Amino acid sequence: MSRELLRDRKFLLNTALLILILFLQFACLMRGINARIDSLLPSPSSSLLSVLTAFGSDFFLIPFAVAVIYLDIRNFGKLSRETLIFLASVFIGLVIVGILKVAINEPRPRNHGGFSFPSGHAYRGAIIAVYTSNRWRRLVPLAVTFAIGVAMTRLLLHVHWFGDVLFSLLLAPWIYSIVDATQDSWLSLYRRIVSRLGLGVFDVE
Repeated sequence: MSRELLRDRKFLLNTALLILILFLQFACLMRGINARIDSLLPSPSSSLLSVLTAFGSDFFLIPFAVAVIYLDIRNFGKLSRETLIFLASVFIGLVIVGILKVAINEPRPRNHGGFSFPSGHAYRGAIIAVYTSNRWRRLVPLAVTFAIGVAMTRLLLHVHWFGDVLFSLLLAPWIYSIVDATQDSWLSLYRRIVSRLGLGVFDVE
């Protein structure tokens, strides 16, 4: 990890908050806050929320990823580094989310099935927002609204606790920052693999 990143105050604050939430989660100290917030939230039309929450699912993430890959290849003849960092962050982040879900084994609110912590939908929404904010600066307000909106749908549907979505919203920029800062250590390996597979179109500019 680069020294610049370790001196970045936003990154350090992000790291501290992630560690704090993880500690509170493992110590079962988030349950009171989570239950209180869940009890205060209304239960709007689930049909509309079900449509909106899909923006944090693979049904939106995969077409979005295909679209930005297509834009890169059309405009540059290969991937941009920003898109490659996004794709790597998606993969790494979802693996971490999956591991934490199984390791922590937090039940969802109101007897919904499956593991709750952290929220995969909120992570997908947040990582899309981070990538969009970095690539198209003028879309930052829209990207932030998108990520928070996806997280809110999970809370309003009462399928996740507040701590679940908060952790995921913080996890996305944290992973993105690390992948970006360490690209000099893994990019050459990626390019060698792409070259050996004859997939030059997936090389980076």
